Amino acid sequence: MVDATENVGFSLQHSPQPNKVISASTTTSKRSTNNNTSAMKRNCLLITIGILLIFSTILSISIGHYHYIQEVSSSVSLRLQDFLGDDKQSSAKADTNTTSSINTTTTNINIEDHTRHERIAFESIIQRVKWTNDKCDSIPSDQRHTVKKEIKTATDLPMLPEGGVAIALETWLKDSTDNNEYPTCYIPPTKSCHVTTYTLIIMSHTTERLQAFMDPLRSMIDSWPGLTEVIIVWNSPRDTLTSATTSDNNNGKDKRYANELLQWNENITHPLRIFFALENGLTNNLLNRYHPSLQPKNEAVMYFDDDGPFWSRESMVYAGFELWKRNSNVQVGGFPRNVRFLSNRMKTLEKVNLQSSIDLIQRDVDGYANEEHSTFTPLCRNTTGDHVEYNYFSFPDFAGHVLLPSGTFLHRNYLCFIWHPAFEELRQWVINHKTMPDDMTVSTLIAHLSGRAPRTFPREVATTEGDRRRLDEDSDIIISKPNWSIQRNNSSSSRIHRLQSPSPNQSHRRLLWKQKGWGGMREEAINSILGYFGSIHPGTVGWCAGTEYMRSNNRGVPFVCHPEKPSLGLIPWLTKGGIGSTQCPLDPTLLEQSAQLLAKHKAEKEAIRIEFEKDFCGDCKYKNFITCRERVDYLIDKYNNAPKEAKDNVIKDDPNCQKKSR
Repeated sequence: MVDATENVGFSLQHSPQPNKVISASTTTSKRSTNNNTSAMKRNCLLITIGILLIFSTILSISIGHYHYIQEVSSSVSLRLQDFLGDDKQSSAKADTNTTSSINTTTTNINIEDHTRHERIAFESIIQRVKWTNDKCDSIPSDQRHTVKKEIKTATDLPMLPEGGVAIALETWLKDSTDNNEYPTCYIPPTKSCHVTTYTLIIMSHTTERLQAFMDPLRSMIDSWPGLTEVIIVWNSPRDTLTSATTSDNNNGKDKRYANELLQWNENITHPLRIFFALENGLTNNLLNRYHPSLQPKNEAVMYFDDDGPFWSRESMVYAGFELWKRNSNVQVGGFPRNVRFLSNRMKTLEKVNLQSSIDLIQRDVDGYANEEHSTFTPLCRNTTGDHVEYNYFSFPDFAGHVLLPSGTFLHRNYLCFIWHPAFEELRQWVINHKTMPDDMTVSTLIAHLSGRAPRTFPREVATTEGDRRRLDEDSDIIISKPNWSIQRNNSSSSRIHRLQSPSPNQSHRRLLWKQKGWGGMREEAINSILGYFGSIHPGTVGWCAGTEYMRSNNRGVPFVCHPEKPSLGLIPWLTKGGIGSTQCPLDPTLLEQSAQLLAKHKAEKEAIRIEFEKDFCGDCKYKNFITCRERVDYLIDKYNNAPKEAKDNVIKDDPNCQKKSR
């Protein structure tokens, strides 16, 4: 029996011709179908290969782009790391022997925070200059050229162009893409509550002042909490210092102090290091203490002149440093100078803008980050003939416009700005001016960069009611080791131990004063610098702003603080519930200490009141003008009389203030 399959095959092979034709047609149709299928497969394969090639290309480009981004990011990161630095990798002695790359150690800077980028700050200054020009142009004709006093030329150096900073910044912003050598600068944060350490910078150039700053410096290093780095900016050749190690000048003191300073510098475990300015490509000028090549490892930078005066730990660390933490994007200090406005228009604006600043602080805004700050006062030199007077006779807490460098705090980010190429014109003018007004320049520049006025703290802080007398710089004072406790001198239970320092060497200041026309030159300088920016910040507010210790003033600045030298317990940002106290966490020990001092202050006042009641007629009239008690308070606050001393003086001046026996 034949298999069916075989039968079918056989019949197909041997079938008649018509069947053959049909069979051929069917076969051709199948082959055509197979060919189409093969073509489709080939097309699909080609499409698949094409898609794979496209994806491969895209992937290669993506990978290349990724590596490019990584390379650029790495390059940017390295460049920023060079500029920003890393506290964790900072050595005890920073290498400052080269200026091939200008580095500023800056932490806690969010590169994505564009609001703090230098470009934003520069554009803000440009807009302020344009705003100033508009304000000046809109001043009525009857308010122009009302100042009778003429500004006098005091040097042969031409004045900076009015509003010239805007041109300088616009030029830099236009050409900055072609200049990648200088690092990008960033405005500091409004608050730096996390900062607990600071760097001290002192600039000197002569061995004659070694004793003046090294004696107090030794005590500061031993006893001031948070002082982890000291940088001595030496503006003379190195051999000026090294040659003193074999000199017998100044009874051999220069030799002893020079040896000690160099030993401190060579000891890698010691917080002090010397920055030899001339060896780092700088010339001898006052701006060197602000050069970014110093590379301070701490965000907070404290400044003192090499001849002092050196203030107490209570003033600088407890009051000043704590205020800086709450205002780290402005200059903070205790030696303010102010300028006097001469036109009625500017005087009116000064009062309005200053009061606005006081109101802002009194609202105790958390860091003022989103608050609108007081506007600046336009100085319309060309349009109105306005100019200002420089007041170098007092240090007002309120309405100060310039902070002298000694006893100031500054965020290290500003070092990048002070030496920024965009401000080269300003810097060169300062260096060439006979008075070298670095103080005016730094205060004005930082105010315009931040859009805010500097802040001030009391440069002398008392700890008891009886310690508000003027300090005797030559008194025998002993510094304690680092702690928050109050230690008292055996000779006086009412005095805190303060920093022992010799009487300040004022030789270089006397030389400035001895220059013929020094006052006129300083006045020329402030008008030139302020005119360059076109406007003036609202002025400083005193430590007492918004408190019961702020008093109206009829002469000079609008407000003053009484007492002039408060205890820690009266400083609001150190007192629980005080203005500014909540902006940063308070040190519990310091808070307790301030509370104890405040309680002691109140108890002493009550004890004084009771004591006064025994033989003092407080309600009686003092020379038929004020009460005897008001006169006592005035002597205590204004002239730092001790209470008993004030009472005795009042009775001596007017016996009517003594209680009459019945």
